[in-house]
Amino acid sequence: MVNNEKLDLGSFEDKKVQDSLLLEKINRLEEENKGLKEAIKNLMNDELTGLKRRAFFIEKSEQDLLSVISSEKQETENRKEGFKDISFLFCDIDYFKTVNDEYGHDFGDEILKEIALIIKKSVRGSDTVCRWGGEEMTVSLLGADENKAMEIAEELRKNVNDNMAVKYGTDPKYSGLKVSLSIGVSSFEPGVSFEELIKRADKAMYWAKEKGRNKAVKYSDFLEAEKAEKQEQEKK
Repeated sequence: MVNNEKLDLGSFEDKKVQDSLLLEKINRLEEENKGLKEAIKNLMNDELTGLKRRAFFIEKSEQDLLSVISSEKQETENRKEGFKDISFLFCDIDYFKTVNDEYGHDFGDEILKEIALIIKKSVRGSDTVCRWGGEEMTVSLLGADENKAMEIAEELRKNVNDNMAVKYGTDPKYSGLKVSLSIGVSSFEPGVSFEELIKRADKAMYWAKEKGRNKAVKYSDFLEAEKAEKQEQEKK
């Protein structure tokens, strides 16, 4: 028996057009999604260093601090869940203005990127590293108490010294180059806000600079030193 039905070429062509339009739409959506992901990344990350931006760091740190506070409350109820501590590092590149003045801002940018990478490699993947502003960088260390945070700060400081020495120490062009980190450390205390913890780390960092730079200082040590200085002044 002969099949006299004819192939509907019009329907076939319509389907081809529909498939082509669908594919075009998919490609367009993929490009838009790619652009959206890139935009979100740019909002979260500093363009030069790739570190997290300040706004993201603040929001993330406040959330982490709340989780520590919640964990502390659970522990008082004999339930041990989550992290009990959080610490913050406030880092400032020593002599950075001199670097820019003597070697140029392009070289200064390279130093910023190098130190940002050293910091990221020196901490855990779960830690958050931020470019706070200019040559200042901050790190949140969820789960780290003051002593552990101080160990990390010292390792980080040493890694910067070692890397700078290896890369620039033997080049006569950079014989006058001085690049190191001063770091302040602050740690969780019940009732102390994130804003206050960052201020404490900042104060400890400035005290490290006053004491010669290229140092890591705990806020608790800064308080002790400040107290001792006041007592000495009162004796005079």
